[in-house]
Amino acid sequence: STALVEEFIPKGVSNLMWALAKMGEQPHEDLLEGMQWRAHALAGDFKPQEIASFVWAVATMRAQLYEDVLDEMLPQALLVAGDFKPQEISSLMWALVTMGKRPHRDLLEAMQLRATALAGGFIPQGVSSLMWALASMGIKPDADLLEAMQKRAMALAGDFKPQ
Repeated sequence: STALVEEFIPKGVSNLMWALAKMGEQPHEDLLEGMQWRAHALAGDFKPQEIASFVWAVATMRAQLYEDVLDEMLPQALLVAGDFKPQEISSLMWALVTMGKRPHRDLLEAMQLRATALAGGFIPQGVSSLMWALASMGIKPDADLLEAMQKRAMALAGDFKPQ
């Protein structure tokens, strides 16, 4: 019901979508539509974890994300880019490329700067997901990010797992 969807806050929207995706469940069409509608309405209140989790969930479920949701969500990501954590950066970038989307130049630059600043906090999966996402978009990382991720990969070399 629309009344119940209107009660969701950003964390609730992203957590529900994340949980369904993690369980491998496809939401009912009405629920997916309602969560996207709510995400669109609340996009300006989403924090980095909520943005990354929501977009990751939609990409993981291979669900169709309405363009207007991304049109609201990605500018919000740019506004809060300085608060993103390593996993949120790699998850967002992975999700966008998985959906066949390319972030605007400003967001891409902001994510690269943030990833460079936080390089020491990336885990192996984050390093590989971020670099894979950039390569899949045909984007060569800026020199600072490339250097930082190479150093991080070398520091974590024994922790990488073959897939």
